[in-house]
Amino acid sequence: MRKVIYIVALFAVILSFASCENNINIYPVENNTADQFYSSEFEMNQAIIGVYARLGRNGTNTDFPTDYYLQASEGRSDNWFYASLANAQRDQVDFRTFHVTDVTVLNQTIYARLYQIIKEANNLLSKAPETYTRYRAEACFLRALAYFELVRAYGPQPVFNYPIENADAKKMERQPVTDAYTQIISDLEFAAANLNPFYTGNDAGRVGSIAAKCLLGQVYVTMAGYPLNDNTAYGKAETVLSGIMNDVKARFAPNYAYIFDVEKENKYDLFSVQFASGNQGLGSSMAGFVTASGSTGTCFPEWAYAGYTQQGQDFRVDTLLINKMKEVNDKRLVTTVADGFWTIVDHGYTKQDTIDYYQKRSLLIKYLTKDNTNATIKAWNDYPLNYPILRPADAYLLYAEALVNNGKAGQAKEWVDAIRERAGLAPLTADPTIDDIMYERRCEFLGEGKRYFDLVRMGESSFITTLKNFSDHYHVGKNANEPDKRDMLLPIPLTVRAIHTTWEQNYGY
Repeated sequence: MRKVIYIVALFAVILSFASCENNINIYPVENNTADQFYSSEFEMNQAIIGVYARLGRNGTNTDFPTDYYLQASEGRSDNWFYASLANAQRDQVDFRTFHVTDVTVLNQTIYARLYQIIKEANNLLSKAPETYTRYRAEACFLRALAYFELVRAYGPQPVFNYPIENADAKKMERQPVTDAYTQIISDLEFAAANLNPFYTGNDAGRVGSIAAKCLLGQVYVTMAGYPLNDNTAYGKAETVLSGIMNDVKARFAPNYAYIFDVEKENKYDLFSVQFASGNQGLGSSMAGFVTASGSTGTCFPEWAYAGYTQQGQDFRVDTLLINKMKEVNDKRLVTTVADGFWTIVDHGYTKQDTIDYYQKRSLLIKYLTKDNTNATIKAWNDYPLNYPILRPADAYLLYAEALVNNGKAGQAKEWVDAIRERAGLAPLTADPTIDDIMYERRCEFLGEGKRYFDLVRMGESSFITTLKNFSDHYHVGKNANEPDKRDMLLPIPLTVRAIHTTWEQNYGY
C-alpha cells in the first residue's frame, strides 16, 4: 500500500543520518558513517525512503506541504485572507500580512528542510553504485524539487551535487538562478529517463517518469516568466509535455472530488506527499491550519476528529472568487470550500438553530477527511489525506499555456475545455487566452500553493497590483504591510547569513 514509503525503516533512516545533522550549518555535510550504510538494495531503499520522508512530518508537528505550500505560498496569494486578529503572534499571520523577516521561525524551517532534502539526496548519489539506477533517479527528482522551490522562494542559491564539509560550505556564495536551473533540468532529465511511468502496489506514491517530465514542464514554464523571462522556455515546455499527455489523460479524474478522496489516492495524481493516520507520526497537519476559530474551539464537528484543535487564527477563502464560482455553478467549489460549519453535531435546521449553531465562514476544506467516526485519526496533525504536488491538471494547464505562448491557442483549447467540462462549465467559445488559463489555474488549484508563484511569474507590476487590491479589500485595519516587490521572494534566514557574512539579503529585507 501507499503508506509503505514512509513506514518502512523511517526511523532507521533518520537515525542513521542523525550524526550528520548540524544546527549551525544548513548545507549537506558528509556523513562519516554513511560509507558502511549503502551496501545493499535494502539499505538503498531505506535511504531513498528517508529522503521522501523529509516532505512529510520529518519528526516534527507539521509537514512540508503545510509549512510551505499552504502557509508560505497559498497564504501569501490573493486566494486566502486573514479575517480577524489573533490573540498571539503567529508565523502564519506574518506570512499573510507580509511581516515575514529573517528571524521568522517558519521561514527558517522551510529553508532548512529544503537543504535537508538536498543533503540526503547528495549523500545517496555519492554512495550509490551506478547499478542502482532507480534509486539514483528518485534522488535526482527530489533534489530537483528542493532546488526548484529554493530558487522560486529565495532566489539565487549555492548549487552543489555532492556531500560537502562544514568548512567548504561556509565558503560557498549565492550563484545565479540559471545555475540552479541547469542542475534542476539535468536531474529531471535523468529521472525521466530512468524511472517507470508510474509505480503501483507497494511502490504506489513513489515518483515516476511522468511526474519528472511534468515537473520539468513546470520548470520551463516558470523560466519563461519573471524573473528570467526566457523566451525559449515555452518551446521546451511544449516539447516535454507533449510527450506525456496520453499517459496523463489516463489519470485525469472524471470527478474533481475523487482527487481529494482518501479511498482513491494514488490513482488520479502524478506525485503526492504520502500521509497515514494512526498516531505513527505520519499524518498530515494541514487540517490544523485551515482555521476558523480560536485554539480552544472544535471546528467542523460533523466532519472531523473530535479532538481537532485550531491554531487560534481565522483564515478564509476569497469570497469574491467564491461568488464568481457560484454564479457559474462551478463543481470544484463544493469539494474545495464550505460556506460554514455547525458547532454541534446534533442540531435542527430551523432559523433559530442556524442562529445558535451555524458559523458562516468561507473555509478551505479539500484536505479534511469529512468523517467524524474515523477512529484512525488520533490527533490534529494525524490526517490521512495525501497532498498532491503534481496532478494531471498541472500538465493540462501548463501544456495549454505553452501552446498559447507558442502561437498554438487552437491546440490548447482541448486541454482547457477538459478542465472546464469536469467543473461543469461550458467549453470556451473562443481559443483560450493566458487570462483564461490563469483563471482556470486559480479555481482548479485553489488551496494548493500554486497561485502565489503564478502571480510572481506574471511580473512585478501585475504581482504588486493584484496583491495590493486584495489587501486593500480584506486587510485594512489588520496591521498588514503594503505588498511590495520585496514580497516576490522570502528573506534569507538570519541564521544562514550569520555564517555567510558576505551574502546580500534579498531586496527589501
